[in-house]
Amino acid sequence: MASCICTLVEGDFHLGLGALTNSLVYHGFRGVIWVGYRGGLPPWAVPASDAGRWREFAAGNGAVLRFVPLTTKAHLTNYKPEFLLQVWEQLEPDAERLFYFDPDIVVKVPWSFFEEWAGYGAALVEDVNSPLPESHPRRCAWVRALARRGQSVRRETAVYVNGGFIGLHRNHRGFLQAWRSAMTLVGEEIGGLERSMFSFGAASSPMQLPSYPFNKTDQDALNIAVMTSAEPVSLMGAEGMDFRPGGWTMSHALGPEKPWRKHYVRAALAGRPPSPADRAFWCHVSSPVTVFSPRTAAWRRVTLSIAGAIGRWYRRT
Repeated sequence: MASCICTLVEGDFHLGLGALTNSLVYHGFRGVIWVGYRGGLPPWAVPASDAGRWREFAAGNGAVLRFVPLTTKAHLTNYKPEFLLQVWEQLEPDAERLFYFDPDIVVKVPWSFFEEWAGYGAALVEDVNSPLPESHPRRCAWVRALARRGQSVRRETAVYVNGGFIGLHRNHRGFLQAWRSAMTLVGEEIGGLERSMFSFGAASSPMQLPSYPFNKTDQDALNIAVMTSAEPVSLMGAEGMDFRPGGWTMSHALGPEKPWRKHYVRAALAGRPPSPADRAFWCHVSSPVTVFSPRTAAWRRVTLSIAGAIGRWYRRT
């Protein structure tokens, strides 16, 4: 097995999983996508054959999804390094490369690029909130938390990476251990891995405030791993996820208003035109996985076009 892919899904994120799968197949991926999930299987993946530890669904064109039921109490955003290690150590130990994609990402570049990229070091993309200078109070708080546990910083960087993607060659799998260790640290700081930026409670909670150094949980842990790991890293700028113009690699839909939830005309009239992630999503909802009925997909593309026309004349400054 040259490469395999992992993701984590619950609720309506199976719609994003379908589009992610279609975009991967369109751009040449052939192999296994490991899906850790809570709740029921996606309706488009039924029936799926029972293989014991997972349920298997043949997406078509050489891509197979293997759904692994999860019993962890951790918030799934905090479970990423643990699931990646489970796949590489137990489910797919012969994989040469392992990739994680959030299920609200769509791929835009030939798959061969990702495989080459992972050979240079842990493949990561700069976040929309980057840079975070080396002397930033947030990083200083991380360094202090590391020091309390007898750990130190190996690499200084101002780049703050996004937690939605990582690509690794087996020669650099030690980076996953560093991410899991950092995730344990963050869990201790926030009071348990079942908590996350999505479940800190009321907006008045200090954990919700930008001043709280661990409020991005898995993403903060990933950045701590960049600082503490001895493994090489290969960083792309924020355009790598379409967070700024010029991107050609991936589109990542940030925030709660995911492409499958968004009311495009209403948003455009409020000054928020369709994003590159919105457009990329609706390009990949039909084949080989049928995420929406042809009629629904066609109508949503019409509303996307109308919203785009509105957005050319009217938008927030």
